[in-house]
Amino acid sequence: AAAYAFPARGTEATGSAGIDTSIPATDSQVTVSGRGKFSDLKVTVNQTKNLLNQAISLTWKGGAPTAPGPAVFARNYLQFMQCWGDEDGSNPDNPGPPPEQCAQGATEAVFGGRGDGLFPSGSFSATRIISNKSWENFDPNTGSVDENSGHVYRDFRSVKGPVVGVPVDANFNPDAGAGSYWRNPYFDVVTTNEIAGARTLSNGTGSELFEVHTGLEDAGLGCGQSVQPVAGGTKVPKCWLVVVPRGTPTEENVGTPAAGDSADQSGVVTSPVATDPWKNRIAIPLEFNPVDPACKLGDDQRRIIGSELAAAAIASWQPALCDKPGRSPYSFATISDANARQQLNAAAPGSPGMVVVSRPIDESFIDADNPVVYAPVTLSGIVFGFNVERNTDPNADAAAKELTGVRVAKINLTPRLVAKLLTQSYRDQVAIKQDPKYDWLTNNPANLGKDKDFLQFNPEFKELLSGGKNFSGFVMPVSNSDAARQVWEYVLADPEARAWIDGAPDQFGTKVNPVYRTKAIGGGVPPFGDPRPESFPKNDPFCYQAPAFGPGGSLIPPPLCGPDWLPPVAAFRDAARATRLADDGAKVIENPFANSADKYYTRDLPQPLGIRAILSIADAASAFQYGVQTASLSRAGDNDSDRKFIAATAASFAAGIEAMKPSGDLGVLEPEPTAKAANGYPLTALTYAAIKPLALDATARSDYADFIDYASDKGQVSGLKFGQLPNGYAPLPAALKTQSANAAKKVRELTAAAAQADEASGGDTASGGSDAGRSAFSPSDLGSFGGSFANGDPATATSPAVNLAAPGNKRVVTPAVAVPFSRFALPALALLAALAALGALEITKRPRRAVS
Repeated sequence: AAAYAFPARGTEATGSAGIDTSIPATDSQVTVSGRGKFSDLKVTVNQTKNLLNQAISLTWKGGAPTAPGPAVFARNYLQFMQCWGDEDGSNPDNPGPPPEQCAQGATEAVFGGRGDGLFPSGSFSATRIISNKSWENFDPNTGSVDENSGHVYRDFRSVKGPVVGVPVDANFNPDAGAGSYWRNPYFDVVTTNEIAGARTLSNGTGSELFEVHTGLEDAGLGCGQSVQPVAGGTKVPKCWLVVVPRGTPTEENVGTPAAGDSADQSGVVTSPVATDPWKNRIAIPLEFNPVDPACKLGDDQRRIIGSELAAAAIASWQPALCDKPGRSPYSFATISDANARQQLNAAAPGSPGMVVVSRPIDESFIDADNPVVYAPVTLSGIVFGFNVERNTDPNADAAAKELTGVRVAKINLTPRLVAKLLTQSYRDQVAIKQDPKYDWLTNNPANLGKDKDFLQFNPEFKELLSGGKNFSGFVMPVSNSDAARQVWEYVLADPEARAWIDGAPDQFGTKVNPVYRTKAIGGGVPPFGDPRPESFPKNDPFCYQAPAFGPGGSLIPPPLCGPDWLPPVAAFRDAARATRLADDGAKVIENPFANSADKYYTRDLPQPLGIRAILSIADAASAFQYGVQTASLSRAGDNDSDRKFIAATAASFAAGIEAMKPSGDLGVLEPEPTAKAANGYPLTALTYAAIKPLALDATARSDYADFIDYASDKGQVSGLKFGQLPNGYAPLPAALKTQSANAAKKVRELTAAAAQADEASGGDTASGGSDAGRSAFSPSDLGSFGGSFANGDPATATSPAVNLAAPGNKRVVTPAVAVPFSRFALPALALLAALAALGALEITKRPRRAVS
C-alpha cells in the first residue's frame, strides 16, 4: 500500500472509493527489480508460496507512466503471465522459464478480434506472433510458421509434452457452422489468466490482481501436480509468474515494419514472448500447495454434508488430518442446509453421520431419545462482492481521468440497495435486448451506478460510467441455503427496504419490480417474502424472442429470459471467481451463422480490461481467495443520514456475534438483523456441526468427535498452510471453542440412559445431573470481541467460557468442562457441486411470457 498515492483531487469525490485493492502481505512476499532500461521498476508480489487457485496481489513503483497513444496500451505498460518449467539458463542473474512454457496470447484470440481498442490496430502485443516472413528479423527457427499468413508463432509446450504450434486456424469459416478458430486446448480467451496490459499511473505506481492457476485450471501448466515427465516417473513442475515490462514503440518495435519514424504512431506492436522483449522479463518463482489428493477415499468414509460456508475451512483441514492410520477418511459435500438437516434427522440408511448447517433442526421434530449435538465450526460472513474499474466520464476533470482504469476499492450498500439488486428492479436487469414496456420501470435507473440512492453514499460514481447488466444485479448461487435466507431477513428487517418492497417508491421515484412486492397486488401474483425465501429467485416473466432465421425462417431461437440474461452459478465460490474474471458466462450473443436453433446464442466474453463492472453474492472465504472486493454494509434499521457502513473483516465477524440470539434451548446462535452490535458486520455467519451420537456406533462417534476437536482447536489458527484457518474466516471466540469441545465430549460419551434422564429432569446428567456452573446464555456473555483482540487477532479474544446450552435443555446437553484434545484422524475432502435443482424450483416457479 505504501506504493500508492492519490492524485490531486479535482473534486471531493475523486478517489473517494479508494484505489488500493492490494491483498495483505504474507511471509512469502517478494519484491523484484527490473533490468537494464527497466532497472527502476520494483514489482511486489504479496504471496509466492502455499498457493491455491487464488488471486495474488501485484503492485509496482518506478515505472514509466502509461501514456496516451493510438490505443489504451500503446506504450509503457506491464504484461503478466504464468509459466512452468526449469530455469532456461539464459540469464543467471534472473533465472526463469523459456517463453514456450508460458500461458499467453489468448486475450484477443477470437475470430475477427475483440475490437475493444485496448491495443493498437494490427498490433501483436497480445498474441504469440513473434515475427513474419516479411520482417527483417524473420527467423523460422524461433517458432512455427503459418504458411497462410506468414506469421511465426511462439510454440506453447505443455507440461506433459505436447506442443501447440500455430494456435489459430487461418482457414476458419464461421459460415460452415463447425470447427474452431482457436486450437490451443490448454487455455483460451475465456480461461486464460494472463494480464495482457496493466497501467502505470503518472506517479510511477500501479497494481493488479492476478489469478494463479493450478493444474486443475490449466493442465498445460500443471502447477501443484506431479505431472511433469522425468526419468522413472513424474515430478511437480516449477512454476513462475513472469512480468514483461513494455517501453516506448521506438524501443519495442525494432525489426518490424512499425519501427523507425512511424513507431510512435503505431504504438507497441511486438509480442512479449518475442526475442527482444523477452530479454527484459522478470521471473518470480511460485510454490503451490499440493493439488493431488492427500488421502484416499474408500468405501468406509465418514460422510459430512452441508453448508458451503464451511467448505474452504474443511478443505484446508483435510491434509493435516490425514496422518492417523487405521481411521476412515471423511468426505464432505456441499448441499443445501435444509436438505442436510432433513438427512440428519431422517437417519435413513446411507445418510451422513454429521452435517454442517447455520440453523438448527426444529425442536419439535427431534426425538428426545436421540438428541442432536451442535458444535460451532466456522465464523465468517456473507458478502456482496464487486470488481469495478473506473470508466471515467469524458466530461470529468483531469484528476478523475487520471484514475481511469484503476479498480474501485470500496462501495457502500444499504439493505434497500441490496433489495434493488435482488429484485430485478433496475432496467438493465429486465430490458433483455429490448424494452419490456413496464409502467413501473419508467422512472427506475438503468443500473446501480445511475441510482441516486447509491450515489448519495458513493459520490465518486457520479464521475464514472459504470453500468450494464452486471452492475444491475448479482451473480449468485442457484441453490437453497440458510445464507440466502439470512440475506432476505437482513433486507426485510430494514424499515426503509421493507417499505420499498411493500410497494412504496423511494424518494427518487424508484419502484420495486411488482413480482417481488411483499403486499399482494392482485392479478394472481402472490405476495413475496412469506415465508422467507431460502434462495435468490428470478421471478420477472419477461423473455426476449429473437426473429426466426435460417432457410425460409424455419428456425426459431429459444426465448432469452432473466436466468439466461444473468445466469445463476452453482456455488458461492463460482460467484466469487466469476467476479474476479468479470465473466458471468451468459450465452446471449446472437450467432447469425448458427445452423440450428440451439446454437443461436453463444457465450459472451469476459468484460474488457479497464471497464469491468460486476457484482456478486459470495461467502467471505471465497471472496478473499479470489481477491474480490466486498461492499461495506449498513445495519438493518440504521436509516439515519449518518448511517455507519461496516466492512467484512475478521474483527467485524467476531463483533457480529453480538447481533445473534440463541435458538430455543439448542445452544445455536441465529442472526437477529436489527440487533445492534458495535462494529459488527451485519451478515456475520456461523456454521455448526450437527450430529446424533446415539444413531452411530462407537467408532463413528469417536471419528466425528475427533473432527470437531480439530476444527475447534488447531483448525482455528489462521494461516495459509494446510490445516490452518483460511483467510475470510475469523477464529472462533473462546466461548464457542469451549462449546465445541464440550460437544465433542458429548458425542463420545452420551448414553441412551443419560439422554432419557436428561429429558425427564431437564438437567445435565452427563455431569452428575447438576446444573451447577451452568448459566443461561445471552449475547452480552460473549463480550465485545471487536475490542478485545490482542494485536487485532481474533484468536486471542477473551470472553467467559459460557456454556451455550441453557438450563432445562431437553434436546442438547453440553457439559461445561474442559476436555483434552485428541490426536486427529483425517477428513479427506470431496467437494461436490451444490444441488442446483433445489434452487431451480424457485427460479422457474413463475410462468413466463415471450415478448416479440
